[in-house]
Amino acid sequence: MQLPYAHGQAGVPLAVPDAPADADVLARTGFATRADLGQHFLRSPEVARRLLECAALPTGAQVLEVGAGLGTLSCAVVQAGCRIWAVEKDVRLGTLLLDKLRPFGPRARVTIADVRSVDLDGGLERGSVLLAILPFDWELSSALTEHIFASTHNVVRGLVVIPSRTLDQYRAAEGEGRGLRLEEVDGISRREFWPQAPAPLRVVSIERR
Repeated sequence: MQLPYAHGQAGVPLAVPDAPADADVLARTGFATRADLGQHFLRSPEVARRLLECAALPTGAQVLEVGAGLGTLSCAVVQAGCRIWAVEKDVRLGTLLLDKLRPFGPRARVTIADVRSVDLDGGLERGSVLLAILPFDWELSSALTEHIFASTHNVVRGLVVIPSRTLDQYRAAEGEGRGLRLEEVDGISRREFWPQAPAPLRVVSIERR
């Protein structure tokens, strides 16, 4: 499902206040997270801003976010002067995500679909960056990473939060001709997410070999 760009006055994004308890509010509603999606939600906009610092995005860059969830990281991207294409598979989050990003006008785009069914070349310009908190299922996060970089050369690099096991598997397979180089650049606490992440996490940069 493709959700349209939200339009603000003259395309200028409006200020949106931080909502540090979005994930906690969702938890109180009894929302059932999906284990098959490795679903966990970032609780803190401050952590989102720290991820942006690690990504070192140039102003105006186009960012692909996979697993956008409640839009906490998405908002930080646009507030930093970049453009976001937020892709989220869970249809239950479509309205929440669109409402969160609507104030930013045409600089925020939302697609509700499995990223593996999306025409990334058709929506991304050359030089785009992947910035995402990938599913906390190591096999799924690995599969999505491989798919994104294999399906479009418009994504030139990435910064992702992944389970430590995903990084370990890449390191173990470095001699098998894989086309990506992953490097740990920061850590992140499991407690920054609801539900709490079940295993250690890593903040990892991705580059093509």
